[in-house]
Amino acid sequence: ISIDYLLQIIQELPDRYRLIFNLYVLDGYSHKDIASMLDINIGTSKSNLARARQILKQTILNYRQKINLQSL
Repeated sequence: ISIDYLLQIIQELPDRYRLIFNLYVLDGYSHKDIASMLDINIGTSKSNLARARQILKQTILNYRQKINLQSL
């Protein structure tokens, strides 16, 4: 997939998931730092990141399946 598409689907994540995804993956903050900044539990940070990754993975799989079906 293209970087443009990847950035687009990251932007489409729900706000809280996108914020934590960006802070952890793109900015390199730890869950401890994120929890402190956002005044949430570390577990909440971890679960929101996991959910964001799950959404992105499913979106990419759906995209690939759509592309494969179009090429048949």
